[in-house]
Amino acid sequence: ELEEASAERFGLGGAVVVDVASTGSAPDDELLARERVAGTAALHLGSLAPTGAIGVSWGRTMLEVAAHLRPGWTAATEIVQLNGATSRSARPTRAHEIVERFGATSGAAIRLMPAPAIVGTPGLRDALEQDPSVGETLAAARAAQTAVFSMGVLGPESVHVASGYLGAGDLAALADAGAVGDILGRFVTGDGRIALSSLDRRTIGLPLEDLRAKALTVGVVAGAGRGPIALAALRVGCVRVLVTDEGTAAWVLDHA
Repeated sequence: ELEEASAERFGLGGAVVVDVASTGSAPDDELLARERVAGTAALHLGSLAPTGAIGVSWGRTMLEVAAHLRPGWTAATEIVQLNGATSRSARPTRAHEIVERFGATSGAAIRLMPAPAIVGTPGLRDALEQDPSVGETLAAARAAQTAVFSMGVLGPESVHVASGYLGAGDLAALADAGAVGDILGRFVTGDGRIALSSLDRRTIGLPLEDLRAKALTVGVVAGAGRGPIALAALRVGCVRVLVTDEGTAAWVLDHA
C-alpha cells in the first residue's frame, strides 16, 4: 500500500499495488502490467461492490478491466459512459464494449455517450452537450456516485492520437504546456492543472471537478511512464482508490 502520510495528503482511501515481474521486453512488460493490474482492479471492484449508477471511462486499460469482470460482481442499476469516444479514425475506441460488459456482468442498464472526445470548437461542444442524447448522459454521469477510470500518457501511444483526436501539433502544444497525460480526456500538468484551456473547452465529458465530488472513484493505471499522470490525478483529488503496478506506485512515493 502507499505510505500513510501520502494517502492522507491526497485523500486516498486505499491503494492496491500489483507486483509485475519484468519479461525483459518493454512491449511485453507493458502488456503484462496492463493485464495484471486490470485483472486485480476487476477483482477489487467485486470486493467493493458499488451499487447505484457507475460511471466508466474508455481506453485500453478499461477494456482489459471490463474483460476480467465476472457475472454478479455487483448489482448496479446503471452503467454510464463518462466521456465522449466516437473515433475520428479507422481505429475504433471500443468504448461501447466496455460499457456493455460492465452492464452485462452487473445486470445494469447502460447509457452511452454518442459524441467524440474532442471536437473542433467550443461552440460545437456546447451544442452537442445541449442535445438530449449527450446532455442526458452527462447528467447521469454527474449523478453517478461511483466512477471507474483509467489514465492516459501524453505521446504517440495515447489513445487520443490513435483515435484521430490529436496530431503532432497538439502533442507539442500540450508538452510545452507541461501536460503529463489525461484523465477522462482532460489533459493535466504534473501539479494537476488543466494544461490547455483551449483544448479543454473542446472536450466532451465529465469535468474533473465533478469527478472529484464523487463518493467512490477508482483510478486504474499501469505500465512504464505512468507515474506522472498517477501523481497528477492524486493531486487533482479525483482518486479515492488507486490500482496500479509496483513501479508506478514507487515513482509516486518518490516524487510526492
